Amino acid sequence: MLNFGTTFKRLMIFSLSLLIVFNLFHSVAAETQAEKNAANIDLLWMLICAVLVFMMQAGFMCLESGIIRNKNNINVALKNVSDFGISIVCYWMVGYGFMFGASKSGFIGFDDFFFDPTGAVASGPAMTFFIFQSMFCATAASIISGAVAERLKFNSYLIITAFVGTLLYPVVGHWAWANSDDNFGGDGTSGWLYDLGFIDFAGSTVVHSTGGWIGLAIILIIGPRSGRFVEGEARKFAPSNLPLSVLGVLLLGFGWHGFNGGSNLVLDEEVPIILLNTFLAAAAGIVACLLYWGLQNTTAPAGDLINGLLAGLVAVTASANWISPFGAVLIGAGGGIVALYATRLLERLELDDPVGAIPVHLAGGMFGTLVLPFFALEEKILGNDNLTDYTGNVRIDQFIAQFIGIGAVGVYTFTLSYFLLNTVNNYNTLRVSQEAEDIGLNIAEHDSSSDQIDLLKIMQYQNDTGDLSVRGPEDLFTEAGQIGYHYNLLMDSLEKSDRIMRKQKDELEIAMEKAQSANKAKSDFLAKMSHELRTPLNAIIGYSEMLIEEAEDDELDMYAEDLRKINSSGEHLLTLINDILDLSKIEAGKMELHIEEFEFTELLKQIEATAKPLVEKNTNKFVIKNKAKDLKLKNDQTKLRQILFNMLSNAAKFTKKGKITLQVDIEKKTKIKFDIIDTGIGMSKEQLNNVFEEFTQAESSTSKDYGGTGLGLPISKKMTEMMGGKMDVKSTEGEGTTFSITIPIIVKDK
Repeated sequence: MLNFGTTFKRLMIFSLSLLIVFNLFHSVAAETQAEKNAANIDLLWMLICAVLVFMMQAGFMCLESGIIRNKNNINVALKNVSDFGISIVCYWMVGYGFMFGASKSGFIGFDDFFFDPTGAVASGPAMTFFIFQSMFCATAASIISGAVAERLKFNSYLIITAFVGTLLYPVVGHWAWANSDDNFGGDGTSGWLYDLGFIDFAGSTVVHSTGGWIGLAIILIIGPRSGRFVEGEARKFAPSNLPLSVLGVLLLGFGWHGFNGGSNLVLDEEVPIILLNTFLAAAAGIVACLLYWGLQNTTAPAGDLINGLLAGLVAVTASANWISPFGAVLIGAGGGIVALYATRLLERLELDDPVGAIPVHLAGGMFGTLVLPFFALEEKILGNDNLTDYTGNVRIDQFIAQFIGIGAVGVYTFTLSYFLLNTVNNYNTLRVSQEAEDIGLNIAEHDSSSDQIDLLKIMQYQNDTGDLSVRGPEDLFTEAGQIGYHYNLLMDSLEKSDRIMRKQKDELEIAMEKAQSANKAKSDFLAKMSHELRTPLNAIIGYSEMLIEEAEDDELDMYAEDLRKINSSGEHLLTLINDILDLSKIEAGKMELHIEEFEFTELLKQIEATAKPLVEKNTNKFVIKNKAKDLKLKNDQTKLRQILFNMLSNAAKFTKKGKITLQVDIEKKTKIKFDIIDTGIGMSKEQLNNVFEEFTQAESSTSKDYGGTGLGLPISKKMTEMMGGKMDVKSTEGEGTTFSITIPIIVKDK
């Protein structure tokens, strides 16, 4: 008899067993699907980060374009596009294989060339990893662009980029990261720095310092930009578009979150702290620079602020997953300050780095890599199983590993790049010509132009030729076009004024020719007439002197007095005629210098003997102060005597019961200076303005009291100028006058 209870129990047990088995299989399938979903999310995260790193190309382009001069901005844009293409292709062909292929003694990989994982089990992860790492290679190449800006040939830069993508970046990347692709199809072989315990999370040294070392090697080969350093002083070139540079920095900071965040390779709980440390370090870098300049009561230069932010990012890249937020702030701030001092060091060494790539990427990368052991979380540094035990202290051991890594990367990249590129430079110069640098690489290298360049070319043409008819480009919708429009208006006005001035010039030249002709005719006439007048005057003066003697002998005092008046008038008239004759000769260009060597002391004795009676006539004291003893002059002795006598005579005429001083000094061992100082009536400002004009004295009110022709001073001044000297005057009305005469000690005979 069938036992219903037993049967029911057995049925229930069987059902429950089936349910348990079904649930078990369902759970296993669900777990497998969840793992696949998690893996796909990781791949998606890596691809997003790769795109973010790709955006850093735009950041580098904007940063460099805004800092350098407009004449080179097209060259910058094309460099940043081209280095991306060349570095990626080179990395695909051989670079990736050297970097992540099966290791040969930990030095270099040697498979996965012409990368193609299609059909492999792990093809998706492998391709994702390749895409991400290739962006890093492009970044290393772009760093170099800023360091060599404005003087490197475009083709030379392409060669450098090829070297970076094949021989330089992939090898050092293999040393430090060769074991990092285990989850992406790698074979697990590792580089020697990785085995040593060297840590560089996202590339402070592998990417950034590598680019910096290569940039340093190149600038040592090609030298600074023309005009960057003048007589040991660094000359600053103003940025062409600073807001564009700031935009570039912000794009770099945005892309940097993919740079560091993607280096974790998976999207897990580590990513938030990595991103937090990244932007904290960036902020700390710029704040450190602000504080540095603030403590000096100076506004921080724009370049230091930009580079402070970037250096903070570079410095934290080595340790973003190993440190606390507090450590990130300290490392970022330190990176900013290190970059600031590195910039000043480059200037002292006269090394030209237009955008500060070396201070930011080389100095900042070395600093961040080197200080990692001192800011690393304890559990992280204790978990580094590859770390070599040197001292028993894990932080010191880690420091030694970091130091070795920095040194190895520096020696390899700098030495090899310098050797290769210097060799290339010996056969084909890397640097552009001076002419190309002057006109700008936009035109010289790419045959490109712009409204600004076209306008500058027109300005240069007008400056060289004087042709004001050419007009610049006009476009009211661009800044350069607006400048061109207003420049053309200015040229219209200048051209009109130029036509008027040319017409006036022609008329003036005709008038001057007529005036010169008339003046020459006048001078010739006066010279001839003066000569003709001197003969009878000399006769009158001679006969009057004879008649005076006879009248005095005969005691005919009345006739003698009249004869003295005739003689005095004749002498005055002869002086006037002689002055007119001298002036006419000067104006007609017929007066010549008679150059001879003579003793100045003897000349001075002659002048003293001649002038002293005249000076003392009005109860004046005559003083000579001579500091030019035992001096030989090579000049026109006669004219110098005449000049000094005229000046002393003039001083004596306008001074009564005063003092007249002749002071002689030597100036710069090549000139002799005469100061004729009197304490006479002096001159007003109006009289000073006209003192060297012909016949001015005769027309003034003083002629009634003091007489004179008004020709002595103009003649003396013109004679002084003939001898290569100059004459100046200072005077105060009622106090006296000082005439200063300076002539060369030696005058070359023409």
